[in-house]
Amino acid sequence: MRPIRGAIRSGALLLGVAGTILGPAPARTAPTPIAHRGTGTTRVSARDPEGEIHHAGTEPDLRHLVADLLGVGPDELVPEASLIDDLAADSLDLMELAVVIESTFEITLTRHRMDEVRSYRDLLDTVMESVERGRARELVLTPGLGVKSRLVPPGASEATLERADALSAYVIETIREDAMGARPGTHLEVTLPGEASTVDLASVRDALAGLGRRGIAVSVRFDAPVSAAIPV
Repeated sequence: MRPIRGAIRSGALLLGVAGTILGPAPARTAPTPIAHRGTGTTRVSARDPEGEIHHAGTEPDLRHLVADLLGVGPDELVPEASLIDDLAADSLDLMELAVVIESTFEITLTRHRMDEVRSYRDLLDTVMESVERGRARELVLTPGLGVKSRLVPPGASEATLERADALSAYVIETIREDAMGARPGTHLEVTLPGEASTVDLASVRDALAGLGRRGIAVSVRFDAPVSAAIPV
C-alpha cells in the first residue's frame, strides 16, 4: 500500500493541477537574515551560526519521500534505477512526485527539466540543482566587493571565459551557470578581494559546491598572497 499516494492523486485530479504543476512556485517568505559577529553586516549564507550547512539532508529526505510515494524500499533507490522501468512509476506518479518535491524543498521544477528525468540519479541532480539555485539567490554578500572568475578547460592553461563583476547573488548564479555549460574536467577559479570576509568566502563556496557532480573542479580564494585556495 502506498500510504499517501492515493490522497495526493485524488487531490491533484480534483484541483486540476496537471496544467499548473510545473508553473512558477508561489512566493514564499524570505529567509531570516543571520547576523554574523564581527562583520557589521547582516547577511544570509548557506551556513547557520553553528556552521551547519542548510539542505545537508536533501538526499535522505528525497530518498524517503520517493520511496513513500512509489511504495518501494529506500534501498531500491540506487542511482541508476529507472523511475519507469525499475520502479514502475507512471506519468501521474511523476506528476505527484513533482508536486510533493516542490512543496517539501520549496523549489520549482520546470517541465523541460522534468522531461529529462529518467533515473533516480537524474531526479536527485535536478532537485539538488534547484535547491542550490535557491541558495544562491538567497545570498546577501558584503556590498562594494568585486569578484573575478575564470573557466579553464581540461588540459589548457588559458581561460576560455573570464568575468570581473561586483559581487552579488546574481553574479554568483551567473558564474555557476557559465560553469554548468562547460565540459567535465573544466576548472572554475573564483577570486575574492582580500578585504572580503571568511563568511563571503564560505557563502560563495557553498553556492558553487554542486558543480562537482558535473565534473567541474572549483576553487575559491582570496586575492592575497598569504591566502591559499580553498577547494570545493
